[in-house]
Amino acid sequence: MSDVRVVGITAVGGGGKTAAARRLAEVLGDAVVIHFDDYEETNVYPADLHRWFADGADYDAYGTPLFARHLESLKAGRSISYPISGTIVGPARYVVADAPLGRAQSDSGWLIDLLVFIDTPLDIAMARRILRDIELADDPLQHVIAELAGYEARARLIHEHFQERMRADADLIIDGTLGIDLIVEGMCSKVESRWASRTGPA
Repeated sequence: MSDVRVVGITAVGGGGKTAAARRLAEVLGDAVVIHFDDYEETNVYPADLHRWFADGADYDAYGTPLFARHLESLKAGRSISYPISGTIVGPARYVVADAPLGRAQSDSGWLIDLLVFIDTPLDIAMARRILRDIELADDPLQHVIAELAGYEARARLIHEHFQERMRADADLIIDGTLGIDLIVEGMCSKVESRWASRTGPA
């Protein structure tokens, strides 16, 4: 049986999971990282997010066939061809998965050995999203107006529900207002206590 360990990292959009996943993989050393958003073309999303939420927020309404298959292959000690670049990834001792759905989505959730939730206040996460996306917007002012109006009207409740769901499943909850080094240090401490090993440079 493979001794590969999967560390899943979840956070609300803008919560810092992508940067933390990349840095954690660097610190662990014998590790690879995969990002949920890089599988966008093969993922299946609810057609109407607000209807999805009103109907009970079933995370299995999200389909993640290739993401789950790649995660399972890496956990079994096999390599994969990464969807964006075609680069061969793995095998490695640790798989760090930027996995926003955590264990709530059954296709991939059961493969996560250690789930970390980065608990970032919603206002900070929203500010980060706006700052990140505004450079790509054709009309930055209208983008900001739409983001803020949508958040106030409906999105805030969805984000709050998401955070409650991820907290309930997490093995480790880390304050998302901390700097990236402290966030990753906390993750490494949990990895060490769970599996009594860590490799690679800090």
